[in-house]
Amino acid sequence: MKRFILAVCIMFSALSCSKGGDTPKEEENVAPTAACLVFPLNNSECIEGVVKSKTKSTVNFKWEASLHTDAYELKLKNLSTGSSMGYNTSKNELPIELERGVAYSWFIISKNSVSGEITESDTWKFYNASESASSYAPFPAEVVAPEINVELPYSESGITLEWSASDVDNDISAFDIYFGVSKTPELYKENITLSKLENVAVQKETTYYWKVTTVDSQGNTSTSDLFQFKVK
Repeated sequence: MKRFILAVCIMFSALSCSKGGDTPKEEENVAPTAACLVFPLNNSECIEGVVKSKTKSTVNFKWEASLHTDAYELKLKNLSTGSSMGYNTSKNELPIELERGVAYSWFIISKNSVSGEITESDTWKFYNASESASSYAPFPAEVVAPEINVELPYSESGITLEWSASDVDNDISAFDIYFGVSKTPELYKENITLSKLENVAVQKETTYYWKVTTVDSQGNTSTSDLFQFKVK
C-alpha cells in the first residue's frame, strides 16, 4: 500500500508540476517553479513516522524538486497552537520530529539565491498519528471569501461568508460562525451545515472580523484563524 500511494503521488506530480533539478548556470536569474508536495499526504493521518516516544515521532517530509532552485525552506505550522517554524535545506526531503496526535500544515518555499526570487508551493494539512486516538478533530477551516484584508463594495443585500473545511475522519457535522466588528467576534450563527453563509448584513466604512468553529459527529472541534475584511 505504501508503494502504491507513493506511486500515485509521483504520477500526480508529473502531471501537474514541472520536473525539477539543479539550477542551470545559464538560467540563474529566473524565478524558481513551485515544488510539488509528496508526503505527508494532504488531509490525511500520517502513520508512517518513526516513533520516538509516546508523544514524539519523526516524519520524513518529501516533495518534488523544483526548477531554478538551489535551496528550500519548509514552513511548518502547529494547527493546535498556531506556532510556525521554518527549516532550511538544499535537498527535497527533510525529517522533522513532531508531536504525536497533533494537526500540522506545511508548504515549501523554493529559492533562487542568484535572482533572489522565491516561489511557494500549495499548503497541505495532516494529523501526525497518536498512540491510541480513535478519532481526530477537524482541521481548522480556511477562508474562501471574502479574502483576508480585501475591501468590498457596500451592498444592501449584504455579503457572503464562505469557507472550506476537511477532516481525517470525514465526519464534519456543523459549523458555528463568529462575526462582528470586534477582534473577538461574538457567536453569529450556529449549527450551520453548509460551508457558506449568505446575506450577512454589513455597514459602510466598517472593518469586520470572523472565524469558524468546525464540529464533527464525535463532538471534536477546531477553530479557524481570525479573518477580516472591510466594507467601503
